[in-house]
Amino acid sequence: MRDSPSCAYLLVFMSTTKLKPTHAARRVIGAFAEDVARKLSFGPGDAIQPLIKRLGGQIIVKNPVSYTDRQPESIRVRGANDFTIYVPGMTSLERDRFTIAHELGHLLLHYPLFAKEHSGQEMIATRWVDESDKEQQRAEWEANWFAAAFLMGSQAFRKAYEAANKNVQAVAIEFGVSVAAAEVRVKTLGLA
Repeated sequence: MRDSPSCAYLLVFMSTTKLKPTHAARRVIGAFAEDVARKLSFGPGDAIQPLIKRLGGQIIVKNPVSYTDRQPESIRVRGANDFTIYVPGMTSLERDRFTIAHELGHLLLHYPLFAKEHSGQEMIATRWVDESDKEQQRAEWEANWFAAAFLMGSQAFRKAYEAANKNVQAVAIEFGVSVAAAEVRVKTLGLA
């Protein structure tokens, strides 16, 4: 996410249970994310905040974020249509879009599994992952895969990348993501 692929993140929950990853393949999660974006009429560069509100969620910017704050980038899910996404106040709009889409990935991929096993309990997924817990790491990867495909659908991204003469910065601007996120998407789609 923020620093590098090796950076660790922890999922913390109100109960003693942990979030379960879907264990679906990256391409399956990507296809699901693109399908969700299509069904929600969410296109490249569209504002994500109104979509979150339409889905029953809210976004809260946390200012200032301290080093002791364990939830600077997180989601609290009380129900499928009742959730709060937290973003830090010190990040770029492009970074925030990816964070919001990542948290939406947790809601759509992981909350149904969590709710099935823990009916009535609140799910909280935060940025901090225990490096020794492969299940937590997997859930974070899945949310990242979802976010990338949701914000940068494969066909639209390929088309924009070619139209921009492989200018990653131009494509990043068009899709409202960071250059780093666009570069990862280029590699993931085998365009470089």
